[in-house]
Amino acid sequence: MIHAGLDEILESGILTMGKYTHRFEEMFAQFASTHYAISCSSGTAAIELILRGLRIEGKSVIVPTNTFLATAYAVMNSGNRVIFADSEPKTLALDVEDVRRRLTHDTAAVILVHIGGVITPALYELRRLCEERNLFLIEDCAHAQGCSIDGQQAGSLCVAGAFSFYPTKVLTTGEGGMVTTNDKALAQRIRMVRNHGKNPDLGNRMSEYGSNYRISEVTALLGVHRMRRAAEIIEERQRVATFYDKHLQDIVGLRPLEMPTNVRSTYYKYIAYLDERIDRARVKGILKQRFGVSLTGEVYAELCHTEPLWQRFTYCGRQRTNGQVACHRWPTCGCDQIQNGFSGAEYISRHHVCLPVYPGLSEAELEYVVISLRQVLAEVRGG
Repeated sequence: MIHAGLDEILESGILTMGKYTHRFEEMFAQFASTHYAISCSSGTAAIELILRGLRIEGKSVIVPTNTFLATAYAVMNSGNRVIFADSEPKTLALDVEDVRRRLTHDTAAVILVHIGGVITPALYELRRLCEERNLFLIEDCAHAQGCSIDGQQAGSLCVAGAFSFYPTKVLTTGEGGMVTTNDKALAQRIRMVRNHGKNPDLGNRMSEYGSNYRISEVTALLGVHRMRRAAEIIEERQRVATFYDKHLQDIVGLRPLEMPTNVRSTYYKYIAYLDERIDRARVKGILKQRFGVSLTGEVYAELCHTEPLWQRFTYCGRQRTNGQVACHRWPTCGCDQIQNGFSGAEYISRHHVCLPVYPGLSEAELEYVVISLRQVLAEVRGG
């Protein structure tokens, strides 16, 4: 299918915004149970496009400090200021009360990140808070392709959702992203911003401030192929997670993250907490060196607010010069104020591990991972 599609694309001469791009978007909208899906160059671009499409500029946007820094970059790149918030260790997601504490007079939106493929049941409380304060609630679904809560798909839960197709994701096209929404006007604006601001109703004259966030037809072709295999890929990851759920319960020093009963996850990561006295680096080192078992990267070991970036840049993306900030983007920006007080996120970053979870892992391999982990934890706890 891929080889035939490549031949078709090359023979057509349409290398972007063609048949496969439209088909990929249609398939993903159906997958996410939304009216619209707009492809773009990355998950980071997807978040930025949502913010631009909502016409949020010169405002503050709340983002969890326990996320990949790209979530914050999208806020800064769209002309806004990042306010970091704490996370709940039980769900890895935003702590609603901490979000409430950090709201300011200029807060326009909150970005909820479904870390590791977990959708927090606090979604509903967070949604009520945003409705009360007239804020936009945006989903970062980079980890949540195919996840749902109470039967509702990730990407359909808020004003818009942003997805990534980076190589590590459950469904990948190498690079690429997608915006999902049920808002027709928002979808139209995002399509224009994605394509240099061209307005089809004005003969492609530029009526929005845009740039090139498009994907190629080759990327879209890979997306169509992935969508056709999505159910199979998701089923395989859930099989692996079910095995771990069954066989990890009696390992002393390890506590698998409990998935909320109303959440269906596709397990971008299988997450477990180590006993607080256990040295994670030592566990990972012994597993790899003695047993050949590599644990995947954490989500996340380093929190956004701790990155060295902030020594040179402010929370709205302005450079610091000799320690001083000259920000004229908007009055009372507050972009130079140090942000701290993230005890929940700090606990998450220090104490969790992520076990191997990908399609094709055999039962024998999974048993080997569990046995190896059991032996290493017994050794580390005893020594």
